Amino acid sequence: MAFGQLGNNSPPQPLSEINMTPLVDAMLVLLMIFIVTAPLLTHSVKVNLPKANAGTQAINNPIVVSLNQDLQLFLNKMPVSMEVLANELRTRASKGEPPNVELHTGGDIAYQHVVRLLALIQDAGITKLSSMTEPIKVSPVQSLQKRGSPSAASS
Repeated sequence: MAFGQLGNNSPPQPLSEINMTPLVDAMLVLLMIFIVTAPLLTHSVKVNLPKANAGTQAINNPIVVSLNQDLQLFLNKMPVSMEVLANELRTRASKGEPPNVELHTGGDIAYQHVVRLLALIQDAGITKLSSMTEPIKVSPVQSLQKRGSPSAASS
């Protein structure tokens, strides 16, 4: 006695239909990924950053743009407004070769303020930008402990 035969003595036929549900699920996931990532690709600030292996290079007569903790702007250590900074950068960028700009910002400044400043510099036509940072200060004792000196291992 065989189950499912009920008098039909023909051999079972293979199922010739394709299950479309997994294909539709995969396509919907890919569509959602593209919908989420597409706006992120179109909104960017293009900056010509220095190469990582270039080391430290001296730049002749850079324009120093600074933003302090109180969100005050400085152009070559002189306080300026956003409008004055934009006009000055446009003027200097229109004179032959684009100038080099060094950007100095405080570490505790919200990223949105830095992005606005980067956009202002880009809109002015500046293509050479250096972001200045301060080295991390490590005490000699911490430096030896990180290297695994014998004195650090014994304590």
